[in-house]
Amino acid sequence: MTPFGIKLKNIRTQRKKSLKDLSKVLKVSTAYVSMLENGKRGKPADGMIELICSYFNLSWEEADELKFLAKHSDINTKMNSEKLSINATMLTNVLKNNIKWLADEQLKQLIITIQHMSKQNQEK
Repeated sequence: MTPFGIKLKNIRTQRKKSLKDLSKVLKVSTAYVSMLENGKRGKPADGMIELICSYFNLSWEEADELKFLAKHSDINTKMNSEKLSINATMLTNVLKNNIKWLADEQLKQLIITIQHMSKQNQEK
């Protein structure tokens, strides 16, 4: 599953809408919506996210959260570190080669740490 898929399914079920209802609005198959919710498809196009936000009449905060989760739900992430530092190349490879061995709590802590460090650097 992806963070976006989990959130989308929660919103849809809380608002008592079927896969068919949502698929009609998005003009996609019910299978595609199901794959989005179950993490078989990654980040949908920005336009589709806007349609989802509009269809469910999401508040600004809810829409921002859904967009954030979509941005972080790409299941086919690739990264080219050619123009980055040697340490950036090392980090991408260490993560690629070891992510499957990390526990969920360790992964959560890494996410928090990296986001915190990134925010600090952006504020400089």
